[in-house]
Amino acid sequence: MSHTPNLQLNNGRLLPSIGLGTWQGEPGEVERAVGEAIKVGYRHFDCAPVYMNEDAIGHVLKQAIDGGQISHDQLFITTKLPLFANKPELVRKTFDVSLKALQTGYIDLYLVHLPISLNRDQVAVQGMKSPFERPPNPATFFDKADHVGIWKELEKLVDEGLVKSIGLSNFNEKQIQNVIDNARIKPANLQVECHPYLPQNELLAFTKKNNIVLTAYSPLGSPQVTAVHRTGGKVLLQDPVLKKIAERHGKSVAQVLLNWQIQRGVGVLPKSVKRERLEENFNSLSFNLSKEDINEINDLGKEPLRYVDFDVWRDSPDFPF
Repeated sequence: MSHTPNLQLNNGRLLPSIGLGTWQGEPGEVERAVGEAIKVGYRHFDCAPVYMNEDAIGHVLKQAIDGGQISHDQLFITTKLPLFANKPELVRKTFDVSLKALQTGYIDLYLVHLPISLNRDQVAVQGMKSPFERPPNPATFFDKADHVGIWKELEKLVDEGLVKSIGLSNFNEKQIQNVIDNARIKPANLQVECHPYLPQNELLAFTKKNNIVLTAYSPLGSPQVTAVHRTGGKVLLQDPVLKKIAERHGKSVAQVLLNWQIQRGVGVLPKSVKRERLEENFNSLSFNLSKEDINEINDLGKEPLRYVDFDVWRDSPDFPF
């Protein structure tokens, strides 16, 4: 079994640099993927209520722990406060639902999933099929989020031992700074879309300056999302520059992408449900990229491209991009 390096958070806790993303994983599919991932050596699992599979993941984790396959303290579980619960008074109740579903007793890392707050009741009122579409009446659909008030509720979860570390996701620099300026417990992690087409160089520098570990979701790109039509159809895994680098090393493009991120000090959350791909991604550090390789990869980000743009929520007063 290979081992991946850890990234040290600002509270001394260790975050495995390669985790398994579970977004867009159907419950049955994600159960198989998590089970196989544990066998491969994954210990970091990234979850969220909006992925609709926390119960399935919790079932597999409990089976693995009860069966002696892995101990609880070897796992690193991340989950998130969803945007429809981005109100201080909803934090604890929403967290308890995730904790019960995941069956882990505590959560290693709890993130505010988005800086946006929406009124879920307005989905039905406005005749929407789901909250993941542009609302007819944004004025009543979106609330102004109280990021500092929400953060203080997360700090209480740490105080009670229910959460080990807290952080943010999809926040911009100004929003992060506001939390930092008012925090008793500083954010330990920031999770954002990050890959060579969207290298997040300025945000990475900001997080390093503030001793916050950055983790990349969609590190291999996300060509399956609707935003792909706004990218001109560019598919990261088919990029000719990346293909040439992969060929030079006898590796896959995915391995090159993950290796590049970890060399930058960025954690990665690739998603896969196939054993072969799980192993391939997990073994992405078995080679070294040259300075020439890294420079070629860095050049791909001169015109930033975002796959997951949350455009349907652009009318929120807290839209981050």
